Amino acid sequence: MILQNITSIEDISKYPAPLARALEYLKNTDFSTLEDGEYEIQGRDIRARVFHVTGKDINDTHPEYHVDYIDVQYWIEGGELMGWCPRRKMDYDLVSGEGDLYLLRHTQDDEILIPCHQGDFCILLPGDIHRPAIARSGVGEYRKVVIKVRSSLLEA
Repeated sequence: MILQNITSIEDISKYPAPLARALEYLKNTDFSTLEDGEYEIQGRDIRARVFHVTGKDINDTHPEYHVDYIDVQYWIEGGELMGWCPRRKMDYDLVSGEGDLYLLRHTQDDEILIPCHQGDFCILLPGDIHRPAIARSGVGEYRKVVIKVRSSLLEA
């Protein structure tokens, strides 16, 4: 996992090309002019979903992970707490697994909660267990973007 503020990137070209393309999109898009919805950046290989979120109590959220896609999450307005831990085993108690979204009943004991703020982005690699949408005190609804980057693009 990588967490950084978009304004602190000095050289996007140091990132692998597919991730650099996603970060360029974040840096150069005026999200105030975009409605919530899905936007293709490079077909289905790199696509953004812009949406509003209402933060929830941690007990009302599920940890999740992906296999085929890297998540690049970005907070347009407001923020959240993001739970995170590395995937250490394969036999988690799945609540559901559909498409490339695997929801878990619970996570490992070493999950950490990371405050994410407006302008921050987080890169989550396949297998990174993360728990988005945990409410921070004083933050209710907020807006974010999740860019899906097909992980096989990094192999090319």
